[in-house]
Formats: sequence, structure tokens, C-alpha cells
Amino acid sequence: MAWREDDNWKLVFPKQKIFLMKHHNWAFVAWDLARDMGWIQDNATLIHVDQHLDAAIDGAMVSGLLKADGLNELTLLTECSLGNEEFVGIDNFIWAGFARETIQKIVYVSPEEQDGLFDQEEHILYLKKHLSKERIEQHTAIQFDSIEVLEIVNRGNLMNFYIENHSLILDLDLDFFAYQSETESGHTCYILKDKKEIRRNLRTLREMYTWDAITVALSPEEWYIGGSDNAEHVLKLFLEEFQVDFSEGKDWSVLVENNELF
Repeated sequence: MAWREDDNWKLVFPKQKIFLMKHHNWAFVAWDLARDMGWIQDNATLIHVDQHLDAAIDGAMVSGLLKADGLNELTLLTECSLGNEEFVGIDNFIWAGFARETIQKIVYVSPEEQDGLFDQEEHILYLKKHLSKERIEQHTAIQFDSIEVLEIVNRGNLMNFYIENHSLILDLDLDFFAYQSETESGHTCYILKDKKEIRRNLRTLREMYTWDAITVALSPEEWYIGGSDNAEHVLKLFLEEFQVDFSEGKDWSVLVENNELF
């Protein structure tokens, strides 16, 4: 597949409002395009399913972030690597989306822990030169460590605060379906979860809500999902469970050039 050679590889399936990307940094751009298309409204709720929180706050500090408009200008602000105050990367794109008001409430589904994830006072202090205090106070987040826990909470109608009167975005990193292990020599490796478990989790996500947009990152590196073969395997499971015909994928530019078609 082309994504194996191209770090900037990404496809969109307009009828299903699904964005695929090799690396997760492109997700905040996809949310902007979804808003431009009218698929989501401002300040959507993001359900972020990932081995990693990707909650680096410096994504809100990137110069030009708030003024950038459209695919071309946003592309200039992002790189397929760990981000910093200079550009939006694979670990700080969520705060970039919050700063641009495409997302507001964030549901993290991840086993990773991070100090200060919910520390609003720290956020205000850190971002006071970049976002207003009023905007930062609108940041709302919660974390669950598995899809099973999310499902239980949702069945108990405890997610209403996050989902009612908000557009809903599913943001999925396929490395969620790998776990860290060790080789016999003691080296760290990443192994895929059981295929039945992956399918069950994907089906749960598909059926949980009527998603207004879906963003999916492959993250095919050895240190995330365990390599490109693992990424391709899980991608095929995703396509099957979400009933996506891969041959219908289009370059994201079609949303800019031909949005009247969709």
C-alpha cells in the first residue's frame, strides 16, 4: 500500500465522513475540513482512542495556528513527528484542535497516564499568552483506560454531559490494539491483541454513536503498533468492521476542490 512509502499519505471517504492518515498529526486538519464541510459544528466532543494520550499542551502555542485557514495553510503548520511550540505533531494535535475551537470536550480512552492532564490552573498559566482564560476554562476532559469501561459508562447514560448537543468525533489510533511486551533477549516489542478482541472493540466503537466524523491513524512504527505489517492487519479489520471500501478513498484535496459534490 502507498502509505508504506509516504509519510504524508491520507485518504478521505466523504460519504462515510472517515479520514485515514498514516500519522496522527493530520487529525486536527481533518477536524477543520469536517467543520468546513458542515459535518461537525464548532466545539465538537472528541473521543480519542489511543495507546497514547497525545495531550501535549504546546499544540495550542504554535505560531499562526489560530489564523491559518484551509488545507494548504494548516499543512504548513504540521509535521509527522513529535510536536513542539514550532509545529503541530503526533503528540500535540488535540490541543491544537481545542485552540482552533473544532473540539472542546475530550474523552480519552487510553491506558497512558500523564500528570496535569486535568489541571486547569496549570493550563491557564502555561497558555495565558496564547488563549484567553475564558477559552481555557471551556476545556473539559475525562479518561477511561479501555473501550469496555467506556461502554459501561455509556450504557449507564453517564456520558450525556459530553455527547448531548455536541458533534461527535471518533479519533482512533490503530496502535490502541497493540500492547507492550519483551522479547527473550529483553528488548521491548509491541504485539497485536487477539483478532476477536480487536473486532469486538471496533464493532463497539462503530455502534456506540452516530459519528459525525471519524479520524483514523495507522501509526505503523515498530515502537507504536509493532511495524507496518501489524498496521496493515488492523487497518483491514477496521475497513471490514466499518464497512469501508478502500478503493473509494480520495485525496483530502477533493474536499476543498469539490465540496459541492458531498
